[in-house]
Amino acid sequence: MNKLVEFKKYLRSKNIDAYIIPKYDLFFSEELMESDERLKFISNFSGSAGWAVIIASQKLKSAVISDGRYQEQLKKEVSQKEFVILDGGLDKVIEFLNSHKQINIVGIDTKLITINQFKLLESELKIKNIKFILSSKNLIDEIWKNKPTISGHKIIDLAIKYAGENSISKIKRLTKIILNHSSEALITFKPDAISWLLNIRGNQLKYTPVVRCFALIHKSKKIYLFFEHDLPQLSKLDHSEIMLTNIKKFESILKMFAGESFLVDYNSTPMFVLSVLKKNKIKYKNVSCPISSLKVIKNSIEQKNFKEVHKVDGLAFIKFWSWFEQLDKNNMFDEEYLAKKLFEYRSVNKLFKSNSFPTISAFGKNGSVIHYRYPKGKSKKIKSNNLYLIDSGGQYLNGTTDVTRVLIHGQPTNDMKTKYTIVLKGHLSLSNLLFPKGTLGNEIDTIARAALWQNKMDYAHGTGHGVGFYSSVHEGPVSISKKNSNELKPGMVISNEPGYYGSKFGIRIENLELIKKVGNFLSFETLTLIPYEKKLIDKSLLSKTEINQINKYHKLVNEKIKPFIIKRDGDLVNFLNRKTSIL
Repeated sequence: MNKLVEFKKYLRSKNIDAYIIPKYDLFFSEELMESDERLKFISNFSGSAGWAVIIASQKLKSAVISDGRYQEQLKKEVSQKEFVILDGGLDKVIEFLNSHKQINIVGIDTKLITINQFKLLESELKIKNIKFILSSKNLIDEIWKNKPTISGHKIIDLAIKYAGENSISKIKRLTKIILNHSSEALITFKPDAISWLLNIRGNQLKYTPVVRCFALIHKSKKIYLFFEHDLPQLSKLDHSEIMLTNIKKFESILKMFAGESFLVDYNSTPMFVLSVLKKNKIKYKNVSCPISSLKVIKNSIEQKNFKEVHKVDGLAFIKFWSWFEQLDKNNMFDEEYLAKKLFEYRSVNKLFKSNSFPTISAFGKNGSVIHYRYPKGKSKKIKSNNLYLIDSGGQYLNGTTDVTRVLIHGQPTNDMKTKYTIVLKGHLSLSNLLFPKGTLGNEIDTIARAALWQNKMDYAHGTGHGVGFYSSVHEGPVSISKKNSNELKPGMVISNEPGYYGSKFGIRIENLELIKKVGNFLSFETLTLIPYEKKLIDKSLLSKTEINQINKYHKLVNEKIKPFIIKRDGDLVNFLNRKTSIL
């Protein structure tokens, strides 16, 4: 039986009219374990953000919803006979449900919706006499046969030479914040925040080396880490008051703190937590996760490590690029092979642990799919004279990288050069920006878009995202985007990645930038050390300032990368010199 048909039948047997399925796990992570890929299971959509609303009636279509980054991918992966495809987020879930007045009973897993998301859902649904079936048991799991198993995992310590601050110091800073809020404890469901706080990392996820747990951090310095399944193996922890336990013990442990006041982030805490707190007479206060605000500011050691890791990452990419340009045009490889080749070059470094996300290796029109995933075993073969977009990054013990470059084997058309140069102008404008303290992410998003807007171009994604330190490559809460109102501060690492996505090719140019203090103002220091593709630059479209900016950057790349090239590799030195020569 078709999975969707079977699930609809199951919903009818439970007298549920509609069921909401978010692309989430207990921690609202971007990267999920296979056992949490419920949205993919029911709809075949594999993007990193989205929702489904399954309508129980066989006569009605269900809906799959994701943002502008994934509209092309949705059309390719999701059956439009069974699903309506919508552009948006929870707002479109609400809109879709409101358009079906016959719906009275809506089911949702309270582990997979945040407190604020449920509040919005409850307040905006206009259906009369609507009833929610709130359960921590997920109904998709009831029909998911041969669900992937969860393998064992372990916790490793991140050495102080990489982390730059010991966990005792970090906990002390956090405890001060908890006390300033007149509270006794913090509950957080952010694995990246917990991993940063305790200087630990995990190995359950392929690309994100965080410890998948939630935490209760008490002012007494006692810390409880709660795990969904089996407890991890330990090396040693830098703090003696840590207790590792199963989520099943959550309620019994909370009983010890009856009458106390806890801090809870409504934007990242699942709905089920509120009922457990109320049951145990624990007061709670909504605050943005204070650990996230601490960890996003990189300390001096982390900044130094970020600069070092970009040298070795830049060298790996330049080796890949040199190899790519030497390929025989009659014997080219496919997208998958090229992604694996770049991985090989990165993995030579002893501190390299994994890619930081699935490599976007996209040739020709595939580059116009913003988060393109090549089909394994049948990806597109690279050919000469069209654009190849590769968005990739590495997880190293001494930092995380993320870079996008557009390459070409052969010669570009004038249209390719024009579009590339316009995107480059937007990228350079942001990189060169001097801006006052207190500036918010949404206040400079347009700086990168202005050059594109002048040519009636735009892109359906944010301009930049925060980057963690040997952690999540997409680090909140900061970003440069239309909707982000977080303040940009010195020590933050953020991407700069405007793009263009046409019918024949896609273009995105991405560097990582470190925010630096310049008097009472702020500026960006570029961390990425990889040349732009000069073959794609139309110099006539650039100002003298922009040409000088490119030449200055290329000079920096040459100076930083050349010492890492072994002396006998004269061909690679010549390649680097050619790619970084004066425009």
